[in-house]
Amino acid sequence: MQNTLALPQFNFQNDTTCGICLEEKCHPIELPCGHSFCAPCIHGWRDKYGLTAREKTEGRFVATDASDVRRGCPNCRQPIPPTRDMVVSMNAFAAQIRNMELIKGNVSSDEYNQYNLITNKLASLRKQIGEDWDGETILEDPEENQVELPVFIARCVPRNDTRRILGWLGDPASQQCRDRVNARIPTHGNMALLHICQEEDNVNLASILLQRGADVEVKDSQAATMFVRNIAYGQGSFESCGKLALEWGATTTGHAIDLLEKLESDADPSFATLLKSQFGLRRCEIMGLGSRPDLNGNTCVVKGYLPETDEYEVAMEHSDETLILSGENLKRRDRTPGDPGYYVEFKNGKTT
Repeated sequence: MQNTLALPQFNFQNDTTCGICLEEKCHPIELPCGHSFCAPCIHGWRDKYGLTAREKTEGRFVATDASDVRRGCPNCRQPIPPTRDMVVSMNAFAAQIRNMELIKGNVSSDEYNQYNLITNKLASLRKQIGEDWDGETILEDPEENQVELPVFIARCVPRNDTRRILGWLGDPASQQCRDRVNARIPTHGNMALLHICQEEDNVNLASILLQRGADVEVKDSQAATMFVRNIAYGQGSFESCGKLALEWGATTTGHAIDLLEKLESDADPSFATLLKSQFGLRRCEIMGLGSRPDLNGNTCVVKGYLPETDEYEVAMEHSDETLILSGENLKRRDRTPGDPGYYVEFKNGKTT
């Protein structure tokens, strides 16, 4: 019998190294098979929202299959259970389809196209999740907010019942408030309070929530922020919560839907140009303005862009003055809970 030399086997992934990026694990997520990876890495390997590579590459939601989706662990190829967002989207799409099928009579071409899109997206999600899913196991993300938004609180937004919402949030300085202000409602596509404020054009409540730490980039189960839902889905008025979102730092790029491309095709070209500019509709700080040194350090909101001269029309935040400034005299200063620029308060049953 021929002797063979058994070579030692080395495991190049130790307990602290991510097997995808080969660096120290950042917010590790452990899979049922026992392997763990950085949260951003495993969600890049298999999208946490169930978006396919084609959807992310083309920058729009499309009717597509899931043939290119990686379902298995990068190390051992054991199945990866679905994320909470994937399950919520699957259930929401199934409910939408059932409701659409109950409608009698003729439907418009837009409704028919919407039905086909949702049907295909449901099929894509089910294929990604797999027929072998036990219906219970969820890929838990330790960094994800686990607080669910109660239906009775969500219904307070269209009724403008600010008192009850703030009572549920609790002390603005508490951990409870920080957790609850970004809570999402699973029965409605993981919408957060900010998403509902966007739909209802409740800009005052949205401002209060942002002042209390709501994340302007909080996403629903299909990775849509309040700004995405406004621009891409036409939910709510841009003049209210859409502009508010931009002043609080909402991003216009990096979404599953290419917002700037959509604006160019659907909106006024000058408006699209304004949003594509560096400071369009952003809150900014004035700096290095030699002609008006008294304004340096003050804040303004950019209202217009002059592409011919690469200048901006700005409105001072605490006066009625408007100016034309170069981009060299501006730097972004997004609103934050510590620097909101103004306060919207709810006292004695009134918002001021």
